[in-house]
Amino acid sequence: MPDFSALDKHIQGLIDEGCFPSATLCVFHHDQLVKEEAYGCPDPISGLPARKDTCYDIASLSKLFAGTAFMALCGQGVFDLDEPLCKSFPAFAGEKEIRASANALLQDQPDELLGHCDGSVVTWRNVLVHNSGLGWAPLHLRCKTPEEAVNYICTMPFAYRTGDTVLYTDLGLILMGVAMERRCGKPLDELVEELVCRPLGLEHTGYRRVSQGAKPENTAPTEICKYRGCRMHGLVHDENAYFFDGVAGHAGVFSTAQEVARLIQSYFEAIQGKTGGPVSPAVARDMIRFRQMNRWDRRGIMWQLRILDTDAHSFPLSRPSFGHTGFTGTCTWCDPEREMCFALLTNDVYNGRENRTLGARRKGIVEQLISAVDHADTCTRAADVK
Repeated sequence: MPDFSALDKHIQGLIDEGCFPSATLCVFHHDQLVKEEAYGCPDPISGLPARKDTCYDIASLSKLFAGTAFMALCGQGVFDLDEPLCKSFPAFAGEKEIRASANALLQDQPDELLGHCDGSVVTWRNVLVHNSGLGWAPLHLRCKTPEEAVNYICTMPFAYRTGDTVLYTDLGLILMGVAMERRCGKPLDELVEELVCRPLGLEHTGYRRVSQGAKPENTAPTEICKYRGCRMHGLVHDENAYFFDGVAGHAGVFSTAQEVARLIQSYFEAIQGKTGGPVSPAVARDMIRFRQMNRWDRRGIMWQLRILDTDAHSFPLSRPSFGHTGFTGTCTWCDPEREMCFALLTNDVYNGRENRTLGARRKGIVEQLISAVDHADTCTRAADVK
């Protein structure tokens, strides 16, 4: 059994420094749950300690749950990865302008026309690899209704030509969630429950609809939001997801560290040949194959792959590793060579998105985790030799 005492001290030290108020961690190693811990106080005002089952707004880790549900529907023949988006959204077809200003995350970009491309060629595979051509937009500020927001995405200029690069964006995942709802005749939150949570036995994972009110019990709060005028506690932090009533393909899911870890553990089991999970072994192996990259991002289908930059937090992991991060201060990774999966959830945005600190410190946490696991494996091998 790995000794995680140094890791515990490291995470608690970050909390004591004021980096983030709380964290929960879950680790699977050689198919066994070897670590589950809670640190700090999610809400410093209440002073109540974090629990192992404390729920966190997992931000973009929601893409893993919605994406897994989508891949399960592909396995049922409801969707096809190479199906063009315009089959679900006719307005997406036709000629698209390419403008750098189409990515609102980049400030002060000139609005010059850079070229044209054909929206009809964009597929769901492009969406899940993040090379569709779509940029990003604050839909909650530019649109009045979710329906208007869908049309806005379908008709907005592209930021680059489809397939030319990787540009991480939420907009394609928003369309994916809407397409799933329309074709299946069920809300996205029900589809994720039916296709992902229920098969994996996840009892604390799911979306929280804004229209049903906040559910702050045993839930870590995030920041005081200027757009909504209050601290987000039990309601989704992401503004675009909030605009979609808290249920969207890119964000909105709340979960615990163990249940996020169990999702990625199910992929590890699938690539080892185990059946019965949300996706088949063949699909799971295909999803973690390298597809495309830019300097800061390497992509499979849905999954981020280990980044080769030595400063990246995923660099200490083995080369076949896959995972994802979330804006609120969350991440999950699988290291197949070490037979290790983990999920780390924090409310790093509690003190404001401009004061997030986990990004610069995540690599140190990963290094401590790997050190504990590697030492345990070394001791096991030495004992086997004797």
